[in-house]
Amino acid sequence: MTQRMMDAIVKPIAGVGLELRRVPVPVPGPGEVLIKVHKTAICGTDVHIYDWTPWSAEHVKPPMVIGHEYVGEIAELGAGVTGLQVGMRVSGEGHITCGHCRNCHTGNIQWCKNTTSVGVDRNGAFAEYVCIPASGRGRGLLLRRLRQRHPHGPHVQPGG
Repeated sequence: MTQRMMDAIVKPIAGVGLELRRVPVPVPGPGEVLIKVHKTAICGTDVHIYDWTPWSAEHVKPPMVIGHEYVGEIAELGAGVTGLQVGMRVSGEGHITCGHCRNCHTGNIQWCKNTTSVGVDRNGAFAEYVCIPASGRGRGLLLRRLRQRHPHGPHVQPGG
């Protein structure tokens, strides 16, 4: 079987710049969804990654697909995902929390010490597809179902 490929904006090395590359389409694992990305937005984090600031050097491990602000539709469900369906229009939270620490249990997920970030710690949304957890391990869902179509895509982070 041939591996499916897609275009993505990648931080290829530790240094200034980004590249458009062909990379494998991610496969959703258990509890994850594959999202076909329709629109993305550039955040200050993406500029830091492009410029390779000291923050980026500390947090990003190239090669990495960047980007965490996006809107798209569910293309595939991983094993065990319920309550969602292929074709559902969604946007997702860029911070994935553990759901087990004290901060997560008290609703302060922004201070979770075990946070992973889409486009920083795991491949992001400046690509044709992105995989993220189907539901929050902390408070609330990581996916936000969009109730209406908006031609311009994301304007703010859904959980930010």
